[in-house]
Amino acid sequence: MKKKTNLNRILILVSIVLIAFLIINIIVSKPTHADSGFSTSYGGSSSSSGSSSSGGSGSGGGGDPGVALILGVAFFGILSAFGLYFHVADKIEKNKEEQERIKAENIAKQYIPNFNKDEFLLNVYNMYCNIQVAWMNFKLEDVKDIITDELYTMYESQLATLTAKGEQNIMKDFNLSRSWMKRTVVENNTITITTGHIIQCFDYIINQTTGEVVRGDKDHKLNIIYEMEFRKTLDQNKKIDKCPNCGAQVDVNSSGICLFCRTKLVTENINWVLTQKKVQYQSIIYNNNN
Repeated sequence: MKKKTNLNRILILVSIVLIAFLIINIIVSKPTHADSGFSTSYGGSSSSSGSSSSGGSGSGGGGDPGVALILGVAFFGILSAFGLYFHVADKIEKNKEEQERIKAENIAKQYIPNFNKDEFLLNVYNMYCNIQVAWMNFKLEDVKDIITDELYTMYESQLATLTAKGEQNIMKDFNLSRSWMKRTVVENNTITITTGHIIQCFDYIINQTTGEVVRGDKDHKLNIIYEMEFRKTLDQNKKIDKCPNCGAQVDVNSSGICLFCRTKLVTENINWVLTQKKVQYQSIIYNNNN
């Protein structure tokens, strides 16, 4: 989003420069009507022709230099004003984002004892990596406990499509550049934290039989800006130790199916789970040394 905003500002500045340049060029280079008339009215004799020629070229070659100076000063004044506006707007936007991050952290601390922002961000980044690796290896069951049922079903469907095509999505060599909290929402005794992450990794699709790349680039990493949402219940009593149908002992973090009676266990997650993952921006890194 910020890249798009900066591009719009650059386009505005370029447009201002071009318009101002055209206006100054037209006003300064346009000859006056008196000069034009003088050149054509006195062409009878050689002497008067000569004087009119020199007079015409001297006066008709340009406008009043004072006007050009005033317009030039005005143009740079406008340009400086826009530059100052963009600088102030950027500063206000950054301050607003910083205030939102502080607010998000403070809300989390109100509801979660000993909440540590850095530990949380590192934890959810590791969750992201584990999910991507499980996705790549067609082993979603390994991360069933850290994604919602909705995401699990969606990923399962997408992997089935890849399998039918004989393809595999390779995602590897993850590198975290930056993570931050964006907002925290508490509702119905559930806390949801939205985070931002800048991550570099390889991301391409191959033919499983031949190993040939069918989409993407295996030689260059992607720089990806993610927005992710993580959720957990604030009620520790929501955890399930036994299947409500058959009474069998189950994994306290499980949100899947009872291995004994196949009953679907719909529980509130007492640990963080990924509920949503969006790619906000991505670009190819052409100068990586991998």
